[in-house]
Order: sequence, then structure tokens, then C-alpha cells
Amino acid sequence: MTLLAVLIVVPSYSTHYQNRPHSPLLLKNKTIESTVSSLFFCCADRPSDMVSYVQEPSICIVLQREREIYLGTECQYFDDSHLMFCPVNIPISLHIEHATIETPVIVLSMKLNLTTIREVLAKIPPPKQSINKRYLGIKWPLEDTVLSVFERLIDLLNYPNDIVFLASLIQQEIYYRLLMAQKGEKLRQLVVNGSHTHRITQATDWLKTHLSELVVIEDLASSCGMSVSGFHQYFKEITQLSPLQYQKSLRLMEARRLIQLGEEQISQIAMQIDYESPSQFSREYKRLFGIIPSSELI
Repeated sequence: MTLLAVLIVVPSYSTHYQNRPHSPLLLKNKTIESTVSSLFFCCADRPSDMVSYVQEPSICIVLQREREIYLGTECQYFDDSHLMFCPVNIPISLHIEHATIETPVIVLSMKLNLTTIREVLAKIPPPKQSINKRYLGIKWPLEDTVLSVFERLIDLLNYPNDIVFLASLIQQEIYYRLLMAQKGEKLRQLVVNGSHTHRITQATDWLKTHLSELVVIEDLASSCGMSVSGFHQYFKEITQLSPLQYQKSLRLMEARRLIQLGEEQISQIAMQIDYESPSQFSREYKRLFGIIPSSELI
């Protein structure tokens, strides 16, 4: 997918390029929602500091340049040779080192539709090739068959009258291609009740909605119908983080959001997310974001 094609189908960003300003104040890093349901473009025409957020279940493809994704302290580089597959909510930090107006970073993101995946799965036979049952993390090789379908989905934005009828069909084909791929078993597990992926999804949902609560791993594993050792193993394979690292990342991201709002004192925010020691909070905050909490107020 060429940059020109993306600019054609994303009018607001295309206009920004055609009327390119000389003032650096007008440069933009932004996310653009397309007219196709669940399809977004993240565009960055300048480097960015570390940005942390919870990535919803989705498929992301870098169309141009590259970006650094951090899961905890582990860094993974993504360019146009790999896609990012997030089957569950995953707390990540994003850093863009190289981006300019002439050659911006452009990333496609499509949220996973579990209902559609189930419908496609019900209509197709099991794959004939051997299945790799081990989870390979969030970084998957981008196969040409998958990329070509995404290109047709993007191209559809040039024909708005066709979107209502064709977009859902093309998205079904995307899921079909992924399900039938060598690593498609992991997408299958996402929608099969009782699978390891489905159970870990339950756990991540609980952790996200109970940020300030003490986590007893034995109880959380039991609620998912898993042994403690199995729970730890599959949780880390799917999220790239241990359960406690996962919760800590969520807590610190929520703390950063609250600090940037500026409505409460940092010490109060630390206590809200179950940090009794301000010094520990500051250390772990700096380890994840690269700055101390008080720097957010400057």
C-alpha cells in the first residue's frame, strides 16, 4: 500500500498534505476514523515521546516507516513486514523516533469483530496444514494474501457508495485469510468458549475493571478454570506480560491520565491505584514512561 493511496482515501490527512504549512505548530500526530466500520488510520508526521494506552483487540499494520511498541520494558519494532495481532486488551507504550511531513508514519488499525469471526469460523472447514498451537506473541509475519485484502478494504474508501455492501464482505475475507493461515488457530481460540485465549480474555477484562483491588493469582486462575501454572503460562504468552505486570501497567496508565487532567494531587492518585509508597510509585512511573510524575505538570 503506497502513501499516495492512503492519502487519497483519507481526505482530512490528504488536505493537510496538499496545503502543507511552513509553521511547525501545524504539524499533526492524529488518529483518523474512516468511513468503514472499525477501520482507523494513525498518522504521525513528527517524532513522538512515549505514549501509553490500552490497545483494544485489533489488527494493526504499519503502512509506512516503523514504530516501536513496548510491552513493559520489552521493545518490539514493527514495519510493513509484520502485523500486530492483539487478541485481548493489551497495555502498550508507543514511541515514534522517525517521522516527517514528507515521510510520515502511517498505521492501519482494524478492531476485531468477534461476532463476525464466529460467523466466518462456522462456515469454513478446519485448515488442512499443520497448526502451530504455540502462541507467537503479538508480532506476526504479514502474509501477502492478508495484505492484499486489506488493500482492497482501503481502496473501497474511494467508492463510498459501495461501502455499506462490500466492506463487511471484505472484512469477512480478512478473517477467513487469518483463520486459514498457519497461525490461524490463535484467532480461532479467541472466539471458542473454554479455550485458553477466551479464558485469559476474561481475566484481562476483570483486571481492567478492578484496578485498585488486590490480585490473588490463585483466585483469578480459579475463576478462569485454570491451574496457577497454566494461567501464568498462557497469560504471558497472550499478553506478553505476567498478570501482575499487566495490572501494574494498567494502573500506571490510569495514573498518568489522572495526573495529566490536573484535578488531583499526585500522592492522592498514587493511593487510588494502590501505591502506599510515593517513592515506589515515582520509580515505577519513570521506569514505564521515562519521566517522573511531577514532570507531567510542567
